[in-house]
Amino acid sequence: MPPKPRFNMTAIPARIIRGGSSKGVYLDIRDLPPPGDARDAVILGVFGSPDRRQIDGLGGADKLTSKVAVMGPPTRDDCDIDYLFGQVNTELPRVDWKANCGNLSAGAALWGALTGAGRVEGDCAHLRIHQVNSGRVLVATVPLQDGAPAVAGDFAIGGVPGTGARIDVDFADFAGSSLGRGLLPTGAARDRFDVPGIGALEVSVVDMANFLIFVRAADIGMECSASIYDMQADTALVARLEAVRKVVSDRLGFITGPEADASLRVSTNPLIFAVAPPCDYAATNDLAVRARDHDLFARSLARFEFSKAYPGSGAAGTAVAAGLPGTLVHEAAAKAGRYALRIGHPGGVLEVGAEVAASDSGPQVRKALIGRTARLVMEGTAYYR
Repeated sequence: MPPKPRFNMTAIPARIIRGGSSKGVYLDIRDLPPPGDARDAVILGVFGSPDRRQIDGLGGADKLTSKVAVMGPPTRDDCDIDYLFGQVNTELPRVDWKANCGNLSAGAALWGALTGAGRVEGDCAHLRIHQVNSGRVLVATVPLQDGAPAVAGDFAIGGVPGTGARIDVDFADFAGSSLGRGLLPTGAARDRFDVPGIGALEVSVVDMANFLIFVRAADIGMECSASIYDMQADTALVARLEAVRKVVSDRLGFITGPEADASLRVSTNPLIFAVAPPCDYAATNDLAVRARDHDLFARSLARFEFSKAYPGSGAAGTAVAAGLPGTLVHEAAAKAGRYALRIGHPGGVLEVGAEVAASDSGPQVRKALIGRTARLVMEGTAYYR
């Protein structure tokens, strides 16, 4: 049913769900126009975009909180619900539909449990989620209490105050989901790219849950002890990382041509990560993170902005990359077989369980499991002009 006029505005049912270290507006596909300009216009109106403060809408004025999830009945027989992700731009009238958000995936699992989707066994709901952007399947487990998603729990995640009930989301099906060329789309665990302003640079490109680029923090002049706010203020550092994004995107035919600069300001993919061996640093909540508490130091950037936490999809891809010999991630935090990877990020430490196995056709991902928490923040009606 299309949005309805009310109070001289337009009304649409909405839920706000905090999923992992992100927060999104969850809309039912049956309340929206078909894909295209009309749907984008509704979403931009709900969020109050374009406007950096998003003062006239539900957007949170940050890339971690300017996200939309379009939910609905499954369009695959082997799934329980559909989940389509959109990154809503704050400065441009654009919604990027070409990526996935791993954190909002936990919110999608919560949405499914709230609507009674999935299979209930004991005190858990088990869901298979069609991630529409990629065409892949997320497998999620949501704990229940009195027939509804549990809220209280002792599981903590970096970048989110307090604790909650743990939701597990497995991204094992997402190898090669962005480019369709397998886990290592260049055919190698690392390559050299000539990057303007940097020169020859070793890079690992991994296609796992999103299109991911890894560089050594030292190679791009990153001071690992600096705060994420100081890194963001270092315009030269941001420019170097964006230069790498542009070159790799062009070489792989993902974003090319004269409009590349404008497209890279809108597109979440590719995500770029600067990685290093563990080190001591201060998280954004003044928590002291020690080298002994994590296996890998990592910082994420896309669209000229560092992430203040860590992308869920990026965490799955980072963990898998750690198990691929020859990658820069494996170099910094060597893992093999079945393992857990603790990623030191700006919000604290995130642990991902992974399993990567060798086969005649190349490495196979058998598990890329992230523990997240999620909570329904608001349910009601959104109004826009």
